[in-house]
Amino acid sequence: MTRCHRCDAELSAWEVRKAEELGSPPCWCNGVPPGIPLTLANVAYSELCHAGLTRPVKIHDVVRFLSHKYTWNLRYSINVALSQDKRFCWAGRALYGLARHGLIPGVRSLAEAAYAILLAAPRRLHVEEVDFVLEQFNYRFNSDSLAHHMRGYTTNRWNLKFQIDHWNEVWINAGRDARHEYNAKVRVCPTHLAFDSWLEDHLAPKVQRTLDDRTRRLADLKGGKIDIA
Repeated sequence: MTRCHRCDAELSAWEVRKAEELGSPPCWCNGVPPGIPLTLANVAYSELCHAGLTRPVKIHDVVRFLSHKYTWNLRYSINVALSQDKRFCWAGRALYGLARHGLIPGVRSLAEAAYAILLAAPRRLHVEEVDFVLEQFNYRFNSDSLAHHMRGYTTNRWNLKFQIDHWNEVWINAGRDARHEYNAKVRVCPTHLAFDSWLEDHLAPKVQRTLDDRTRRLADLKGGKIDIA
């Protein structure tokens, strides 16, 4: 994954592509570059690039960030700007951020985020493990909602299929065609080649590290080293 040479933030393929289209640097941590149209999406992207933001924010906070730059009501237009621009990453109900905040580009629902985690997972995961990984990636959601998606009680817009057994272990078809079909719908990356590379080199190691961290935490808990409320 590309990184900003100024702030070292992770940049998604969509951020890089948009910058190439506009002829600008890929990260706008110094503000909107000169000559770039001051559209709502561009100014919002610049605000979310701020180094002081370490996690996703609510839509009403984005509106607050932009209130001194726009005089009209942004309540409805900001939803369209954030949801349709692939530079922005969904993180939960009314929550958006960027790839640098740990989020998966292109995803617009809990099912889509969970599916990507399972594509990158080294093995079948328990529902609780999927829950933990998503939370560590800064997604905010209701755990019961996630379980309902895994068990097929809740439908999703792309009809993504999860398989689950009586041990609460969940998995999906992670073959090449299934991966590319997922990317064609969700558009995590502009190309399937870029998606395969991102999945193998970025997301899979990140998921593995998070699962290892969970294993260590559980071991410390059983050993009496830490106390969890």
